[in-house]
Amino acid sequence: MEPSVKPGDRLTAFGTQLINVHFWLREELARLRRDVDAHLDGRADRPRELRTHCLAFCSALERHHTGEDAAAFPALAARHPELRPVLEELTRDHQQVSELLHRLQELLDRLGTIEPRRVRAELDGLAALLESHFTYEERKIVAALDALDAPGWTGSPPGFLLTTATGGGREGETA
Repeated sequence: MEPSVKPGDRLTAFGTQLINVHFWLREELARLRRDVDAHLDGRADRPRELRTHCLAFCSALERHHTGEDAAAFPALAARHPELRPVLEELTRDHQQVSELLHRLQELLDRLGTIEPRRVRAELDGLAALLESHFTYEERKIVAALDALDAPGWTGSPPGFLLTTATGGGREGETA
């Protein structure tokens, strides 16, 4: 007789996977900020690589938030209706982050023709918003995610729980 597997028995609970993805995104943003600073301070001349790095980071972050909005948040709202106001607030944050990412991409496309402090200011704003967002999200929904029974996620986690720019890797891998 096989023992039954309960949601809390998973090797890595979904909430823990979410924290790992947030950690990876924080690290990628810090690396992007270092690269931008090096370029803007004249220590590196790599605008093409910088735009590529930004695009990869922005795509990974967008995939993460789109996946939360499409998969995780509806599943949590169905199981935990008391979380709906929190999930709505997180979704609004996702829209703000998306707008910031688009502005950042536009600025990096014009790198060399714009005031460097504008790029730094956009990155600083993005970093502040993401830190606040990630911290709030982790505090409010990790326990509910850990308890969530989503059998389809166990064998192949959805994109928002992956840590590569392309979405092909598994938790803990980097791009």
